[in-house]
Amino acid sequence: MGAQAASFPKDNSVVQYWGQNSAGAGVNAQKPLAHYCDDSTDAVILSFISEFNRNGLPVLNLANSCDGTYFPGTSLLSCPEVEKDIKTCQKKGKKIILSLGGASGAYGFQNDEQGSKFADTMWDMFGKGDSKTRPFGDAVVDGFDLDIEGGGPTGYVAFVKQIRKHFAKDSSKSYYMTAAPQCPFPDAMLGSVISSVGFDAINVQFYNNYCSTGGNSFNMDVWDKWARETSPNKNVKILVGVPGSSTAAGSGYVPFEQLQPIIESVAAKFKSYGGVSIWDASQSYGNKDVAPHYAAAVAKLVHNGASSGGFNPKPTKTSTTVAPSPTEPTHSGRPTKPSGTKTASTTAAETPAPTTNPSAVCAREGEKCSTEGQYVCAGKSFGICNHGKWVVQPCAAGLTCFSTTDGGSIYCAQGSGKTDSCAIASNPLSAADPDGATAKPYKSSRVNAELSVTNSDAHSFEAVINARKMDSKPFKNSIVVEFKVPKNIKVTRVTNGKVKQQGNKVKLQIRNLKKKSMSLVFTIKGKVVSGVFAAPDAKSMKFRS
Repeated sequence: MGAQAASFPKDNSVVQYWGQNSAGAGVNAQKPLAHYCDDSTDAVILSFISEFNRNGLPVLNLANSCDGTYFPGTSLLSCPEVEKDIKTCQKKGKKIILSLGGASGAYGFQNDEQGSKFADTMWDMFGKGDSKTRPFGDAVVDGFDLDIEGGGPTGYVAFVKQIRKHFAKDSSKSYYMTAAPQCPFPDAMLGSVISSVGFDAINVQFYNNYCSTGGNSFNMDVWDKWARETSPNKNVKILVGVPGSSTAAGSGYVPFEQLQPIIESVAAKFKSYGGVSIWDASQSYGNKDVAPHYAAAVAKLVHNGASSGGFNPKPTKTSTTVAPSPTEPTHSGRPTKPSGTKTASTTAAETPAPTTNPSAVCAREGEKCSTEGQYVCAGKSFGICNHGKWVVQPCAAGLTCFSTTDGGSIYCAQGSGKTDSCAIASNPLSAADPDGATAKPYKSSRVNAELSVTNSDAHSFEAVINARKMDSKPFKNSIVVEFKVPKNIKVTRVTNGKVKQQGNKVKLQIRNLKKKSMSLVFTIKGKVVSGVFAAPDAKSMKFRS
């Protein structure tokens, strides 16, 4: 079964990324690999081979889980404890996959020959090949994952073809090839790759983007269509990739009580659905918003059959933001905050039920509405609930309405498609198959960026910009970003940086805490002087590093 594995690794799986200690220091800091090989996990993806094809051996980065012992004369880690844990996990039936890429580091190929040769290197170092420098000793991983955040697609088709040749040599077990594209379709890095060669599973990152699970542009339908009609492997599984807690990603975290109906809807409708992948284990196991933790709740949902119903895990007491006044749309699920940001007052309470999804409400001019101050999309217009009746107003010329990623409000941006709230409201599977728009990315020869708004109201906004390098030169420790905004928008804060705005021209100076990285995700905050938030002009955004 080496050439093409059958099911990954079973019909409905839970995959945890592990290795980057996303939770950081403290009680939830990343535990040894074997700690996570329990009933809440079917496969663990070790993250990452963060530098490769940069002359010499690749760089393995597992944060606090292997940090100090190198092979003599190299910068390659030797990880005997991880070797031991891999074997322990595999004895329990868990699949262990090694991921290439990630946000930090530097990588990429100049041609197919480099990609093919690197597949040989990976097989010798981590597969059933032979090398004097094997970080995990004689432990053999169950496959490889491509989490390519920058550098472009060159060489990765050749890599996959060559690594599958190696898989085919070993009939003693199944090997898997997976990928982790971001949800905007097609993915800027891996779109052409996954359409050219067969993968066993695709862990789509439905976060840090406008197509996150919580908004009306959640595009599982697009990925399912790709799996059925375009993928070379028509049995490929699409896993819904989610953050393991509110601090695991810049935006897109969905509390479990909101995630459950989404996964149930996806499982009921899409044949390609294969489960849920989570970034990352330290976050999902440490997230106590649902008992005993987020990882266990998701696993029970997935393993018991997402559409079976009757699964109601007990919410735990947590600190939740006090709801704003009825004249403003409600928010939930806060992204990483810019430095210096003051948080809203909080109170201990039972985890609240999710607010009404604005995409499930139909807005027609003059008709009655029940939630004062609520905003919903209506194609290239938006509706506002004003004194019990809908008032429908158009976005500015050339702009389309999008749902904020927290599902609580709307904004206008350049894009295509439509967000017809009335069509969505009549569709009981709207959470899995929304009539959402597709955002226009900010493109140049060197950078591809997507902007999504986490939350917005009549006075303020919070947005995430997800930028990825298209060439093999990473972002350095200092980045300048420039763009133009509409006259009603004032940018006041940015993650790890400073803001200068003169008229409609905005200049951000950002410190890259990773020093070098293939992608950069940062949050901007500001004021809405009048009307609704409208995104910067797609042609105006420029990056300098």
